[in-house]
Amino acid sequence: MTTTSGEGRRIHREYVDVVARFGRDGAIEPVCVAWRDGRSFPIDEVLEAGRFGAEAGGRQMARYRVRLGRHETDLYLERRGAQPALGTDESLRWWVYAYDQVKPGHAPA
Repeated sequence: MTTTSGEGRRIHREYVDVVARFGRDGAIEPVCVAWRDGRSFPIDEVLEAGRFGAEAGGRQMARYRVRLGRHETDLYLERRGAQPALGTDESLRWWVYAYDQVKPGHAPA
């Protein structure tokens, strides 16, 4: 991906810590996102609540559209099914799309 200034950007999934509220009705509402560098951002508003879609590759995704201050972004909740043959349990992980800056003249990997 290239920006309007010609700089290259590489996109990847960044797994993040999320504080979430679990309602008695089973609803999950993210409240705060924390990056691995220690910064945290309160979620001011959940604009669209996620619902898990069809399973693909052993996992399902739920997309939450959230507002952090004046910035809107998508926050994803990934559910992976248990794989007893591999000794893994079901898991839930939150992630966002993150962008890496690439030096001008260097193609993104």
